[in-house]
Amino acid sequence: MSAKPSAQPDIHLFEPTGYAGVFQHTCRLAQALSQRGLTVTLHTGHEHEPVDLAGVRICSCVWWPMPRDTSRPKVLMRKAAITAGLVARTVPHLIHAGSGAVLHVQGVSASGAVNLLLLAAARRAGSRVVYSPHDVFSRRGALDEFLLRIGYRRPHAMVVYSDADARILAKSGVAAHVSPLVQLVPPPTALQRRIWRREWGAHDSDTVVLFTGFIRPEKRVDVLVESAATWPPDRRLAVVGPDRGGWARCDALARTHLVDIAARLEFVELTEFTAAIAAADVVVVPSEQASQSGVLAVARQLRTPTVAADIGGMGELASHTFTAGDPGDLNRAIQKALGGGAPPAPSPRDLDEAVAVHLSAYGVRS
Repeated sequence: MSAKPSAQPDIHLFEPTGYAGVFQHTCRLAQALSQRGLTVTLHTGHEHEPVDLAGVRICSCVWWPMPRDTSRPKVLMRKAAITAGLVARTVPHLIHAGSGAVLHVQGVSASGAVNLLLLAAARRAGSRVVYSPHDVFSRRGALDEFLLRIGYRRPHAMVVYSDADARILAKSGVAAHVSPLVQLVPPPTALQRRIWRREWGAHDSDTVVLFTGFIRPEKRVDVLVESAATWPPDRRLAVVGPDRGGWARCDALARTHLVDIAARLEFVELTEFTAAIAAADVVVVPSEQASQSGVLAVARQLRTPTVAADIGGMGELASHTFTAGDPGDLNRAIQKALGGGAPPAPSPRDLDEAVAVHLSAYGVRS
């Protein structure tokens, strides 16, 4: 059964985790769609970050606990329980809720197999299905990536957030709408910024280079640590985010090179996250594998200079790029970013364009 576009269908956005960048993007999208008169429901994790989204119904229909114990047995047990809950409860709920409406799936729902099940079943049930993978690759191996790529052919429409992702999909024969990456960005206060700089031990005359986000091996925070080994004494390195297997190498390198890192190795909620980005003098995203970055989008909104590895769509958002994996070239880019002043504010038309792109994907006339 195929879904016919409606003039004003209900919009169901599904982001299963309830935290971090994809969730915060989905919140901003939900907010913007609601402000234009659409009926929007956001389906997400039961422990979702606290957000104020007037006019948006939040349905906490996904059992997705924050990862607290990162030992391998606990990680595997948590993943199995999440997958079972998605298949047994959440997927049937979404199929029922989205019948005759728009169902927009954001991110990856535990695995490529679960994604494929949801996208195919929702389309058969009569939803207009839209998918935004956010990453056009898998961290779970070749089989999972194969299933994800099969899933790209199940929706009525795909929405991606960089021209680079659109080109990758086009090579596989999959057309995609390209939207600006909009994020929920509560404006930080001067006090919140001062609190962060005090935690980092940064004086007014010091500069702070910040990495924030999940510390996974492919994030290559180790390259930033190697870069910091040659910095002047008035430049501080700050790291904010939970360890997901990448910190041990960074800590060892820091000890070897006598690099002092002001590190808070935990998840911080949105208000603290945006304040940290605003408090930094430059934000660095040294990932060796990425499609785009919510961190870069938030920093752009706050006019904090950014440096990112020249991969995926990172150059579409970053103030400056460097050769991925090269600490010397990273140093060059950081120096350039620090000397260039605040980047220009993003266009206020970005949000209007994002809404227009999504409405087109939904089959709704704007």
